Amino acid sequence: MARSIYNALRIYWYMVEASIRAQMQYSYAFIMNILGWMMHYTGMAITMWVLLYSFQALNGWVYWELIFLFALSVLSWSICTIFFFHFRKLDVHIVQGTFDRFLVRPISPFFHFMALKFDVGALGQLFFSIGAFILAYIKLSLHWSWAEWLVFLGAVIGGTLIQGGMLVLISTIAFYTTRSERVFWVLIFPFRNLINYPLTIFPKAMQMFITFVLPFAFVNYLPALILLDKADPVFPGFWGSLSIFVGILFFWFSYRVWQKGVDRYNSTGS
Repeated sequence: MARSIYNALRIYWYMVEASIRAQMQYSYAFIMNILGWMMHYTGMAITMWVLLYSFQALNGWVYWELIFLFALSVLSWSICTIFFFHFRKLDVHIVQGTFDRFLVRPISPFFHFMALKFDVGALGQLFFSIGAFILAYIKLSLHWSWAEWLVFLGAVIGGTLIQGGMLVLISTIAFYTTRSERVFWVLIFPFRNLINYPLTIFPKAMQMFITFVLPFAFVNYLPALILLDKADPVFPGFWGSLSIFVGILFFWFSYRVWQKGVDRYNSTGS
């Protein structure tokens, strides 16, 4: 058992290395991709500043608290993107029949597909989020205890698993309909944009939906209540410490659904 796990991991990292080498062949495009993402998210941070220039606060959240919320979301999303973003393209492999090759090699089809692309271009998002987090931590004069640092780490891991689970779950639709990428663009990005702001500015029904149905609230908002010592009229503060557990459960559920999709996969014969 241990031997087979070791072999699978060795094959996985070999394919990851090959993916990285392939992307590094185009060094100019690689650098511009990183800079482009950094500029994109910097533009969003400037938009928040413009939004708060006249009002000073948004439902009790000042600018640097919003930047903290934003950075925490982007940090886990950047890690998720590195490992899982290409899952949105699963439908292309199913339509073209190239998914067959993932079923005949000595590694789990899931990890084989996961290793198909190790998206190092997401480093631009990662660098921005780390920089924004450090600035927010300093500007807000935060001094966390070890327990709060554990909450932060749990939020990053949990947020990565929640958003990665979303990508995996949406890609599973392709096993049944042969198309899934449009669902990704309709579902993921609108809700990811919502969590850049405090949930309290949205209707109660929306708050419940992105907490209990699509658990985006556990990505950044609920942990931020603990990390910024803020209160919410609906959600208990300790819920933010549950992000890692919600992430593990949600990702496990998404993985099992994906495996069920593989079981019913029929090759196109292309």
